[in-house]
Amino acid sequence: MNTLPRRLAVIAGAQATCLQQVQALLPVGKRVVWITSADVAGALPANKAHTLLGQECDVLVFDAHSGFNVNAFAAVSGTLCGGGMLYLLTPPLDEWATFADPDYRRFIPHPYQPADVQGRFLQRFVRMLRDGCRSDFSPTVGLKPDLQSVAVTTIVQAVVPLVLTADRGRGKSAALGLAASQLRASGKRVLLTAPSRATVATVFKHAELPPHFFAPDELLQTLPEGEVLLVDEAAAIPIPLLLKMLAHYPRCVFSTTLHGYEGSGRGFALRFQKALDARASAWQAVRLHQPMRWAEHDPLEHFINQSLLLNADLAPFTPCGGRVGDGGNGTKDRQLDRDELAENEPLLRQLFGLLITAHYQTRPSDLRQMLDAPDISIHVLEQHGVIVAVALLSREGGLDEELTAAIHAGTRRPHGHPVPQTLTFHAQIPRAAELVCERVMRIAVDPTVQNQGLGAQLLQHLLGFAAQQQADYVGVSYALTPELQRFWERAGFVLARVGHRQDTASGSRSVVQVKALSAAAQQLFKGL
Repeated sequence: MNTLPRRLAVIAGAQATCLQQVQALLPVGKRVVWITSADVAGALPANKAHTLLGQECDVLVFDAHSGFNVNAFAAVSGTLCGGGMLYLLTPPLDEWATFADPDYRRFIPHPYQPADVQGRFLQRFVRMLRDGCRSDFSPTVGLKPDLQSVAVTTIVQAVVPLVLTADRGRGKSAALGLAASQLRASGKRVLLTAPSRATVATVFKHAELPPHFFAPDELLQTLPEGEVLLVDEAAAIPIPLLLKMLAHYPRCVFSTTLHGYEGSGRGFALRFQKALDARASAWQAVRLHQPMRWAEHDPLEHFINQSLLLNADLAPFTPCGGRVGDGGNGTKDRQLDRDELAENEPLLRQLFGLLITAHYQTRPSDLRQMLDAPDISIHVLEQHGVIVAVALLSREGGLDEELTAAIHAGTRRPHGHPVPQTLTFHAQIPRAAELVCERVMRIAVDPTVQNQGLGAQLLQHLLGFAAQQQADYVGVSYALTPELQRFWERAGFVLARVGHRQDTASGSRSVVQVKALSAAAQQLFKGL
């Protein structure tokens, strides 16, 4: 266990100058990792940063001139060992928020360009860099340093389902590898599954007697013989698939990251543990707190958690009782101003904490997109000053006749506009991309007040907003479940398309539903 803190140094200026300065600072004989698209020997672009997971380095150089991919920044920071240095190369800090970041191309729709983005995320990020990320954040109190060995023993001895949770860098995957070796040495056949083999490199690194790896779909199709099933990064696997695994392999260990760049752990914990209570009430839980690669209360981990809201949680809330519509729930809806939201840290943490808890995939890039993408609007329901439901709308469509015809013919696919393009090309509705759509990107309700009509109330607000903005229709795409389909149908949405393949993240088919607002949309969708 490394007990040294890690440090962050910002080198700001022109890219060539920053590269020259940092090269002069690099120590000799240390493990150095470069994330840049510049011509540097051994460097990786940000979109390949995931290949470093499970590795370790002493110095990390992250070049934001090449595009500040915040998911990659959060992920590779976990490879930096205690005592290490992270050099962040940026444009001049006073100018960074107006820099035409190449990474914007990942989320801005046609015909916008990077120069059209206002840079709210970067304004906030620079402010946090300058003030040292001062906040009222209270670090988690670590447990005993030998807790990892306790976790290994618990995994080996467990005869009921086990849920192993930890923040990144706590040795969770290493514990799985060590336990797998002990189980195999005792004669047990051990199976391992995860979203991809690359994500379990650390498990194999610590397993002298490695388990047998199967991808989740292969595992459930073939059901190989095994006495213990280890599931790593379980939050990235749909819960229905996890429950099928549990039904066939009673000795399961479900391991997942809680606060991490994947942004899926806490929502998973709430939903999956509730399902476990119903199916295996005697299941056990183990939580690893103590960092293994760096010091407890590490300043770099603290800064990244704060600046990217990896540790944003639900706001404390006491439901006031009563259903929506009875006049006593004190709930009001409103649209948030994104400029004000970027300046209001408590409100931003509250909002993002709800999104992380409610959705199985909410990442740092979603925070950036939410603040910066053109034509996004944010809407909330508040009860006594606490956000109890949130929705994101994206204004899409309104494309010219020539481009719409090319989309319909399959010869053009401009970036963005997913619902209008799906309706035009896949559903073969010729003019759908010419009409203006407000797409519901996300809608989430605090788990403590679900099934009280709050989602339906917020949706009515969204429909009213879309009508005021003269949108022709409201659209939504989601992973099909009977419950969700009933929710949208009750609000008057009709089915426009069902995907042919199962969604890899949810395990369900994706569907598109629409609700016409204008006469033109009613005419266009009358056959649905």
